[in-house]
Amino acid sequence: SLGKGLGSKIASLAMKTLAVAGVGKTIMSSITQGGELEQSLGGIETLFKDSADKVKAYAKEAYETTGVSANEYMKNVTSFAAALVSSLGGDTDKASKIANQAMIDMGDNANKMGTNMQDIQNAYQGFAKQNYTMLDNLKLGYGGTKKEMERLLEDAQKISGIEYNIDNLGDVYEAIHVIQKELGITGTTAKEASETLQGSFAAMKASFVDVLGNLALGENIKPSLNALAETTATFLLGNFIPMFVRVLSNLPGAIISFIGTAAPIFKDQGL
Repeated sequence: SLGKGLGSKIASLAMKTLAVAGVGKTIMSSITQGGELEQSLGGIETLFKDSADKVKAYAKEAYETTGVSANEYMKNVTSFAAALVSSLGGDTDKASKIANQAMIDMGDNANKMGTNMQDIQNAYQGFAKQNYTMLDNLKLGYGGTKKEMERLLEDAQKISGIEYNIDNLGDVYEAIHVIQKELGITGTTAKEASETLQGSFAAMKASFVDVLGNLALGENIKPSLNALAETTATFLLGNFIPMFVRVLSNLPGAIISFIGTAAPIFKDQGL
């Protein structure tokens, strides 16, 4: 009887401690991410076959190159992979490279142009179905019509000297990359992941999601933990703390300046 009573108290205390620490929530998040990651890996293996490992390797770098988790990276790639592989005559190796470049281009566009990542992903998925109504989501100076996409391909050809075919999805994605590179958009995600507050936070968040997914699948979590440690240090030491210090340093001067400007006005108004 005493043992049962003591046991229930210990169990109750343990559950409360876990709840306060958020451990239960973390475990559930890990299981959810693991389930989604497992499904994404299966999709990548089915669509890319012998080149699946290359896509998985690109996905592991996505927290830095694209600003999304490996799972989100693979889920988005699978949404247009079938059309991409088909447009390349079944060349899965080339498809994996173009898919990765397309994902990086999406992240760069979201960072540079301030567009919601989901809107950009929707646009790329639409291109896979020869639907160009969301081309203007990319904010590259082209409207959402097939004619405007053809104009984009023509402009890309003038820059690269390569002819692009609108009926070939690989050509469409490569042409967009040429235009974004010309506009100075390319590479901004990786740069912002180390140099800006929001970019470094996005990288840290994505790497944390990777840890949860790998933990649930029983994979080696050391690489994702290392990535989390690096991105957390970059966010805190490289961006957040320096910005916080600047705010604190400038605040007294800002208050004094405000009072100095506002006081005479208040006095004139009899306040």
